[in-house]
Amino acid sequence: MKRYITFKDYESICKIGKLWLERCNDVYLEDGSIYHHLPLIDPMGDPLEIKNFSMDNKFRKEFLKDMKIIEKYIKQVEAADKKAIVINYELMDLRQILPPWIVYPHYPVNNVYLTEYFTLFRDFTARMTPMELSVYKNLYPTPAYIEQVFKYKETE
Repeated sequence: MKRYITFKDYESICKIGKLWLERCNDVYLEDGSIYHHLPLIDPMGDPLEIKNFSMDNKFRKEFLKDMKIIEKYIKQVEAADKKAIVINYELMDLRQILPPWIVYPHYPVNNVYLTEYFTLFRDFTARMTPMELSVYKNLYPTPAYIEQVFKYKETE
């Protein structure tokens, strides 16, 4: 008997992630890499430090509220994945495992790929059948800045 682990409100998480992803800037560097971040007060400062974000208090409060919601989702996914490895009859619904650029929308690429979630995601996509991967890839295309560290495996 298969039991599916589900995550509440993953569609709203996706909407939140895409909203903040759209608010980010992509700066193309001379070496061909892309520096992805929210608008910053000091471009040389920490791109993850909220005090360095160039946004008014209303957006800052909205950002903090949204990141708390996403953080709960991330913890739930990470906990479920660990459990699913131990109990192999528990499967995750592939639509509900969102890519790291959605759950870490404001992270520069060098910070995204160091997260536990990125590792989980890479392993998750590696286990997909070509058909599942093709569908998933169409749902969540890889942004250019992420292609520096991640490309979906070839789908045929």
